[in-house]
Amino acid sequence: MPVVPPSKLAQLQRNVDNIRNVCVLAHVDHGKTTLSDALLATNGIISNKLAGKIRYLDSREDEQERGITMESSGISLYYKLVRGSTDSNTEAEEFLVNLIDSPGHVDFASEVASAARLSDGALVLVDAVEGVCTQTVSVLRQAWVENVHPILFLNKIDRLIVEWQMTPSEAYVHMQQLIEQVNAVLAGFWEGDRLSEDSRKLEEAKERWRETHGEDAPMTEWYLEEKDDSHIYFSPEQGNVMFGSAIDGWAFRVNHFARMFAEKLGLPSPAKLQPLMWGEYFIDPKTKQRVLTRKQYTKLYGASKAAVALPLFVQLCLVPLWQVYESVLMDHNQEKIDKVIGALGIKVMSRDRKGKDHRALLTVIMQGWLPLAQTCMVAIVEQLPSPAAAQPIRLPPLVNGEAKSQADKKVVEPRNDVERALFSCKAGSSTETEPLVAYIGKIISIPKESLPEFSKGKSKSDRVAMSADEMRALGRDVLRRELAVSRESAAGTPLSVLSPVEPSSCSASGVATPMLSADSVDKEDSDILVSAVNEKLSLQEDSDPEVEEDEILVGFGRIYSGTVRVGDKVWAMQPKFKASNASTQSYLKQITVRALYMMMGREFVRLQEVPAGNVFGIRGVAGAILKSGTLASDPQKCPNLAAIHSETYPIVRVALEPINPQDMAKLVRGLELLNQADPCVQVISQATGEQVLVTAGELHLERCLKDLRERFAKCEIHVSEPIVPYREGIVRQSGQPNVFLGEVGSSGKLLAIISKATHAVNDDADDLSDEPKTKVSDNQPRGVVSMATANGLVTVTVQVEPLPEKTTRFLQRHEDDIHRIVKVSSSQRRSKLGAASDALVGNEDESEAAVVAANIDSDAEDGEEDEGSASEARVAKPSKTSELGPWLQNRLRATFRRAKGWEPQRVEHAMSSGIWSFGPRRMGPNMLIYSKDMAERSSRTHESWFKPRVHNAFGASTEATPMLSSGEESDSEENTGIPETSEVSGNNSHFSVRDFEESINTGFQLATQSGPLCFEPMAGVAVTIKNFAYSINSDGGSSSSAADGGGGSSALSGQIITTVRDAIRTGYLQWSPRLYLAMYTCDIQATSEVLGKVYAVINRRRGRILSEEMREGTPYFTIKAAIPIVESFGFADEIRKRTSGAAIPLLIFRGFEPLDTDPFWVPSTEEELEDLGEKADRENVAKKYMEKVRKRKGLFVERKIVEHAEKQRTLKK
Repeated sequence: MPVVPPSKLAQLQRNVDNIRNVCVLAHVDHGKTTLSDALLATNGIISNKLAGKIRYLDSREDEQERGITMESSGISLYYKLVRGSTDSNTEAEEFLVNLIDSPGHVDFASEVASAARLSDGALVLVDAVEGVCTQTVSVLRQAWVENVHPILFLNKIDRLIVEWQMTPSEAYVHMQQLIEQVNAVLAGFWEGDRLSEDSRKLEEAKERWRETHGEDAPMTEWYLEEKDDSHIYFSPEQGNVMFGSAIDGWAFRVNHFARMFAEKLGLPSPAKLQPLMWGEYFIDPKTKQRVLTRKQYTKLYGASKAAVALPLFVQLCLVPLWQVYESVLMDHNQEKIDKVIGALGIKVMSRDRKGKDHRALLTVIMQGWLPLAQTCMVAIVEQLPSPAAAQPIRLPPLVNGEAKSQADKKVVEPRNDVERALFSCKAGSSTETEPLVAYIGKIISIPKESLPEFSKGKSKSDRVAMSADEMRALGRDVLRRELAVSRESAAGTPLSVLSPVEPSSCSASGVATPMLSADSVDKEDSDILVSAVNEKLSLQEDSDPEVEEDEILVGFGRIYSGTVRVGDKVWAMQPKFKASNASTQSYLKQITVRALYMMMGREFVRLQEVPAGNVFGIRGVAGAILKSGTLASDPQKCPNLAAIHSETYPIVRVALEPINPQDMAKLVRGLELLNQADPCVQVISQATGEQVLVTAGELHLERCLKDLRERFAKCEIHVSEPIVPYREGIVRQSGQPNVFLGEVGSSGKLLAIISKATHAVNDDADDLSDEPKTKVSDNQPRGVVSMATANGLVTVTVQVEPLPEKTTRFLQRHEDDIHRIVKVSSSQRRSKLGAASDALVGNEDESEAAVVAANIDSDAEDGEEDEGSASEARVAKPSKTSELGPWLQNRLRATFRRAKGWEPQRVEHAMSSGIWSFGPRRMGPNMLIYSKDMAERSSRTHESWFKPRVHNAFGASTEATPMLSSGEESDSEENTGIPETSEVSGNNSHFSVRDFEESINTGFQLATQSGPLCFEPMAGVAVTIKNFAYSINSDGGSSSSAADGGGGSSALSGQIITTVRDAIRTGYLQWSPRLYLAMYTCDIQATSEVLGKVYAVINRRRGRILSEEMREGTPYFTIKAAIPIVESFGFADEIRKRTSGAAIPLLIFRGFEPLDTDPFWVPSTEEELEDLGEKADRENVAKKYMEKVRKRKGLFVERKIVEHAEKQRTLKK
């Protein structure tokens, strides 16, 4: 097919009903890019013979080397659909297909999320041999969340014929099982949404019932509405399933064979035969003119013949396929090949028939018989919706923040003109404007020379290929850009006079744009216009801020309403912006559209304007949008579309520094570009000046480092060993008696966990007599510590103990829900505190984001659910925050059931009014509890944390001010999440616990944020405040003249924070500590021949096997294992080498799991000493991990430099 000119594609962008926005989703190596190549060949972009080999959309060098896609890329394709059977009665429609190819590797799942947001439909590929894999479920979930309509493509059917040598009947059964597996995944999504919807309806019904029948009246009328779910499943007879082989260039749907055989079977139309092409339907062997069910076939010919009869799909579709493969590939009989070619009625050149490459001959035959591109394009056009049909379904959840089930249930009516334009996908015109709303899914970095306006080498060839109309349009484009630049500058340019703004030249987005008179342009000679264009381009480059950059940031987005033109001024809104919140105005910025592009894979075609419903590229958003955002003409009326939901989280961290210190500025600038260009990268600049890069996995890290060295920073970089997060916990076992908390070092004291023996030997260690006095009585329960402040005015008694394992897992899974309740109570408290408190809380989101980036949370565990979580899944979570608290309270109470050390009375007190906070960051898997006596003395007497209400945040305090002054901000991670405290005037004679509640809470947050083992966050620790005593002098007054600032509440608050933090750490060490390791779930498919090698590699990496099952009807085993992330680096390469490429692992973040080893364990019993000896030669893995982290953080590490040395003898002469 000849190459389709870009001008033709630009014309098709105006017909929104004939636009299809499609993304290709699949597991890694399931054939996405190969399929995309076949579709590109229809537009003449690549040759048909190179389709599947050139991998056109994999434009990166490392993508070609590895054979996998790492970045989603888009391309616009033209397709002409001819309807009708005769030449006299044919109708031709032209369609524009915007195709987005996405990665399949789990490290690049954020690219899949961006592609799904910008699309209305998806081609979901499933390997016929490997079946439904982990990433297949992930991409289906992403399509489900984004309301994307999918089409199923069963790829690599040729492997069933050639490799497995299945019969057509066996392959049919295998395909049925595959489709059932995919439908089972969709059914799980449907069930989850259905539970949420039923729970919401039940809540609404209860509210209506209480309003009419009273608060205590039991509800007796409630009916569950039936809902049809047949439309969500894949079924070949509905036309939403394709079968094919992308590498061989063929595919089909059952309607193709229905058209071929309908007349032969005596059916009036193919529509009558199509529902019978899948399932238990058979051809009558006598008449050959009837289709029978199995029951009819058995009645006519008996059960024995019915058992071996071939279904219609097998006889009409699969048997001919098998015959072609057997004659060409397996037997290669030239006579049979000629008969097949003649029967199919296709043309094959004699050189192809006589060639020695049998696979190439097979590809030619199959492409002529069942062309892949034709089948896919027809399915896309017929099955997938246009933007006008899809946006009324997809946009209400994004605009209103509703659940998907609600959007499916009811048709959401637009509430204003903006929503009306959004839901109907109106582009507007020059006379009737529509509000502009566009979504930027991601920012991509493009080399400057790749963009057409900066590519001087291509200008001559482009000028030769351009028509006169295109050159005139280019001239208008340049004049608009020139006027936009002149508007930004203080003084106008003389060229602005040439392009006045006419009243009729307003853009569809409501922004005035310059228009050049068409009559005046038509009189210009083409060559003169082109020279003027080049001259104006050179003038504009001087004022364009991106001209000096080697890498240009281009936004990849989708326009939902209105029309955007070059030179328009639009507003860029980041996801945190809210029009009703004045504190979020910093996330809003006005930008000028400097260029618009049509995405053509590796190339970019400049456009003058882009109407609604299209995918496009835009230049000018750099600095205004970080990773994703919304463009709008009016930010006060236009909605800020929701942030993208991603299935992956960055977990692997490395510290970067340039080899040449003079390149530090280059590295910082390169990291800024990388942070904008990669949606799943986080860049953290530590207070010490260290630059930390956080990525989704090892492969993602390699790609980011390659981009930094070669494109963004362009300097040599030294990379540290990967920094993996840990958690610190405790268990109910006796701790090591010779371990205590102290400080060492003569300068800059370092917190250390040292043994008594080592401290006695260490002559250089500081004297610990200045430490706060700690009282640990032998009669008290383990974990109870009493510690006084440095000035001796306040003594705090705390009890540290481990939480039940079920409770810890529950809190980790529901951190987001806890955060929702915290936000409600925080907003109520801020309304009481006033402007002084707002200055502190205004930076809460930024500080919290920094801590989240530095410490990856485990709020999503994909496995090992206990009984409580199973019952919890059956009861849907309420959507209202007011009802979320009681829901969490009941389920948290259930996790304490039959827990050791937690009596029912203590649990009931904690659930009712004892829980004061969670940590770290007020939402982690640790609990701060007040004892009954302390709770009665506090400001929240008889009030539950789970039911926040408006109250005086500090109870009896006479004055409430933030702990930090309103003019100060803290960049430290330890200050993140520090709430406000009360300050009482210094002349008060007595303080109570109400005056220092927030100081106690802050000490708890700091202690749980940095544990004593290696300064990693704690998990599964409960801290109970047993007593808070304030000492008074004999004369009845407080010791205001005491050291360290006297008794003023400001100075005393800081000492209480430190005392509570150290008391918690001391009590922590009285138990047996444990490290929680970040874990990967490893999915591997391997044959029985390499199974032993796979197990050996997993065992060496300290992993464990979770499950192993053999796929029915295949020689493949599916192995699921858990591997510590700290041991996973190089795992994929090692397992590929050991198995010669037969097994490829897929690593997905699993969560945190405890390592059942005490870091301070030494042999003590007779059996242990006899088995291991005094020196314990066996390596303590937990101690190795702990010391590795402490050494990296610059903490004290206890080690022996010389061991078992002997004094050297000096021999006398």
